[in-house]
Order: sequence, then C-alpha cells, then structure tokens
Amino acid sequence: MEYHKVTEIRSISSSVYVLCFERKDIQFVPGQHLNVGLPGEEDRPYSIYSGHSEEHLEILVKEIEQGNISRKLRVVEPGDLITVDTPTGYFTIEEERKEKVPFWFIGTGTGISPFHCFVKSYSDLDYHIVHGIKAGHESFERKEYEAGRYISCTSRDSDGDYNGRITEYLRTSQLGPEAYYFVCGGYEMIDQVFDLLISKGISKFRIKTEGYF
Repeated sequence: MEYHKVTEIRSISSSVYVLCFERKDIQFVPGQHLNVGLPGEEDRPYSIYSGHSEEHLEILVKEIEQGNISRKLRVVEPGDLITVDTPTGYFTIEEERKEKVPFWFIGTGTGISPFHCFVKSYSDLDYHIVHGIKAGHESFERKEYEAGRYISCTSRDSDGDYNGRITEYLRTSQLGPEAYYFVCGGYEMIDQVFDLLISKGISKFRIKTEGYF
C-alpha cells in the first residue's frame, strides 16, 4: 500500500461521489480495481473510474449508512492522504477485440464504474451501456457517453430512458450473438442477466461478470 493525496471530491448524487487522487506511477488495464482506504484503517476494492491516460485516478463510491470506509472517504479533503494498493483484476477487454466487435456494458448503480473507464480509455469502442438505477437522477455523469449509447432503466420512477428493471429492458432488446457482454453489479442481478443472455442464444464465452458487494 502507498499513500496518495486526495485532489478532489465530486458529488454525483446525495449518496454517490467521485474520489479523485494523485496517480503517481500506477499503471493499470481498464476494468481493473484497486483497494482504497485511510491510513491505519481497513480498505476495500473499487473499480477504477477514470481513463487509463489521465493524470489522476478516480473511483466512484456509494456512501453506505453502515459502511465504515465509504462514510469516512466522503469527508476527506484535498491534500489528505489515503492508502492505495496495486491494481488487479480480469474484468478487461482483450486488446485484439476492442475495435472489432460490439460491446454491451450492463450494470447497476456504481457498477457502471468500469464501463466509464472503458469509454474514457478506448475512443473507438462500439458500445451500449444499460444502467439499472432506482431513479433518473442516478444517471451518473451520462453526458460522458455518446448520444444514443447510454440507456438508464429506472425501477422506482418514470425519469429513465426505460421505466422498469434492467432485465425487463434486456428481455425485449435485440442482442446479437457477435457482441461481447460485460455485466457488473450485485450477484443476484448478475445471475439473472447471465441466465437471460444464455436464453437469448448468447454464448457463455462472450459474457464477463464482475460482482459488487
């Protein structure tokens, strides 16, 4: 673990924020995660939110009422030190595929984080993001994505692009067998989406998953 200075905290909603901190010499592959915490305290893994060529690093954090780390990271200030571990993980796009095939990025809540990293890192991706959220105001920084490539599915209000759960949207969508599907979020959602994709004729070898606690 190394110490990194916080440079900015950017609020996205009442409970979600972006923590920005100095990168130093950290190298990573888009889609990887790293452990972040406070000096002398526990840490937890967060997917990298920023692009791989940016000078700083960002993580997307949901503040949980009972969460020890997320609440404490929310109140740090620029100049404060946090602990950052080496990036790891295999929720990544193979180099030979990233400009040749379409991708569907399917996530709930802050599970959109690695997809934001993909889009910021690879300028020529052919992608669609399907984002399952409770309400329209949780469409985190949707202006970062090209028009028509981001779809919000809202389960508790009518302010989304699609009013209903993410599985309902996918069930009625045209999903090509030539695409690759990346699924990130809670384990129950992942299981449901995986089974749905298989039922629509998608090969399991074209599906990657990353579970969020």
